[in-house]
Amino acid sequence: DAWAERYDAEIRTQVPRYDEIQDTVISLLSLRPPHRVLDLGTGTGVTALRVLESIEGSQVVGVDVSGQMLQRARLRLRRHRGRIQLRAADIANPDVDGLYDASVSVLAVHHLWADEKRHLFSRLWEHLTPGGILILADAFRHASHRLMELYDYPRPEDPHEAEHDHLDTTADHLAWLVAAGFASVDVAWKYED
Repeated sequence: DAWAERYDAEIRTQVPRYDEIQDTVISLLSLRPPHRVLDLGTGTGVTALRVLESIEGSQVVGVDVSGQMLQRARLRLRRHRGRIQLRAADIANPDVDGLYDASVSVLAVHHLWADEKRHLFSRLWEHLTPGGILILADAFRHASHRLMELYDYPRPEDPHEAEHDHLDTTADHLAWLVAAGFASVDVAWKYED
C-alpha cells in the first residue's frame, strides 16, 4: 500500500516506455474490441481507464490486492462507475466469475512465483470466451546471462524488487500459456531497457 501513494508519479521513471506499453495494449484490444475485460493488478486504474475510454461499450473488472491502489483507481474511474467493478483480491487467486472477452495485466504478474503464474494462466483460460485474448505486458528475466550483460544497465540492488519481483523468461511464459490451453501465443512488443 505504501507504493500506491507514489505509483503514478514514479512509474514512468522506472518504466520509461510505460505509455508505449499502454498504447500497445489498447492497439491489440482494438483488433477485436472486447465487451467484458478483466484487468489483473489494476493498480491505480491507468489501464482500466485507457480501456474504458478507447473501447466503446466495454466493461472492466479490475482486481488488485492493495486497498490503497483500489481507492486511487476509484477516484480515477469515477466517471465510468456504470462500466467498472473493482475487487480486492490477490491476482495469484483472483475473484474471477463468468467469461471475459479479454484479460489484461500490465506490470503485475511478475510479482507471482512460477507455480502461481501457471495456475493463474489456467484460470484465465477457463474464463476466456472463445476467440478471447490475454495480454500480458510485464517484465521478464533475460534468456541468458550474456543477454543480461548486453541489455541490462548497471543499477543498484533494489530491496523492493529483490523481495517482490519473481522474473521468469519470456519462453517460460509462452510455454505455460500453451500448457494452459492458449493456442496462439506470441510476443507482440518487446523492449530491453
